[in-house]
Amino acid sequence: MTIKKSDECGIWKRILVTIAVLVLVRVLYFLPLPGVDLSALAELYKQHIRTQGGGLMDLMALVHIGKLRNVSVSSLGIMPFINACVMLQIIAFLVPGLNRKFFHEQHGRSKMMYGTVIIALILSVFSGYQASMDLQLLNQFPDINLLKFAGLPFQITTILSLCVMTLIFIMLTQVINKYGFGNGVGMIFAVEVILRFIFAGDQLVVFWGRNLIGLKHLFIFSVITIAFIYFARKVTRIVNRIDMCTENNEHFHISIRPVWMGVWPLIITETVFSYFEVSFDLASFAMVLIAIIFFTLVYAKVIYRPRRFYELILAHKCKIKESQNKKIIDYLNASITKTITLSVILFVAIYYLPVALPLILKISFMSAGIFGAFGLIVLVGVYHDIKRQLKFFRKICSLPSKQWTLLDIAIDETEAEVKKACLRSRSIMNEIKPSHFSWGLPIRTIASGYYLYVPLEDKVKAEQLLEQTQQEWLNQSI
Repeated sequence: MTIKKSDECGIWKRILVTIAVLVLVRVLYFLPLPGVDLSALAELYKQHIRTQGGGLMDLMALVHIGKLRNVSVSSLGIMPFINACVMLQIIAFLVPGLNRKFFHEQHGRSKMMYGTVIIALILSVFSGYQASMDLQLLNQFPDINLLKFAGLPFQITTILSLCVMTLIFIMLTQVINKYGFGNGVGMIFAVEVILRFIFAGDQLVVFWGRNLIGLKHLFIFSVITIAFIYFARKVTRIVNRIDMCTENNEHFHISIRPVWMGVWPLIITETVFSYFEVSFDLASFAMVLIAIIFFTLVYAKVIYRPRRFYELILAHKCKIKESQNKKIIDYLNASITKTITLSVILFVAIYYLPVALPLILKISFMSAGIFGAFGLIVLVGVYHDIKRQLKFFRKICSLPSKQWTLLDIAIDETEAEVKKACLRSRSIMNEIKPSHFSWGLPIRTIASGYYLYVPLEDKVKAEQLLEQTQQEWLNQSI
């Protein structure tokens, strides 16, 4: 990918591309599965309006997050791709050969994409089969003739439709990554969260209009929402900075962020406890807390490997500044402790708020659901990602080189910063374009990355230097 200053100083083209893709994604949610009778679907909606009331907002909620979502070809959304990213990372951790193939060998990112797409399609097949069975079960209710045909033909068409739509969603994320603004997966998911936030606000207004809650409840809910966003933003921005220098005494720093943890330890905890009845007594709280700490520790072991950072730094002939009077491994161990501690605090809040608020404030579960693992925390992370990417574009515009080209995609921020310092110590100008879905995905996936750009005239020289240091890294023995 090449970036021209004339195109990037005004980023409106990228913004328009991103908006167009996001609008297309939401339109796709209104497309029904093959075999679904649109007239029956319209009648079902009319029955819902007659019995429960509602209007346009109610229809939107039904189609995007409610009962009618399963009839859409986009019912799976981007989730098969996200789940595939996480599964592939865990598999690579358990199988050392795959870990080296994906994260260390040449063209590893292409192999990672291939493996992620295969897993996403397999997940889509299972989800498509389950969706077809659920719709056929719904079709058996009296006065609901939702399907034009059922049985094996409907199952096959549903599975094929959802698999094709999964591929389309993956391609749309790549369009945003290459020609748009922000992280493709993060932007698509953020729009979903924004819609949920709008529906949550609508539910609050409805409950208030029916005198089910008062102004006091609305005020408390608003205060909790603002406090949650503030704390989540603080955690996302916290950086444990380690000052380093290259062999040519070029100074730089690497940043260890709690944001690396993502929300998946919490999701695993929620999945486990979904099979049990969890109350608000001290024993249940202790069990949930222990589970969150355990899965956070295990997950950190998968994505956060101080030894790999140590090898990376040594291979690029970097070292910690002597003025800090500590070893690099001490800083890395201290960083993971802070990462786990802050993540656990936030996970506990995210776990209990969606359950506690309906009981305490008498609001709807839809309104309280914005605090869940795929709620406001995602918006905070995506905002953080967009802000950092905007900083990259502004920096590009201020530099003398007119044309920049993609040199490398680092799998995490540390690798990107080390490579950036290594190149600059050889007088090669370069900048990092971050593309990471904060608080949604771990770093070592195809859905995230740190893009290293260099002036077009320096690309060959930079490639040779990185290839040399890469080989030294692979051969490093510590």
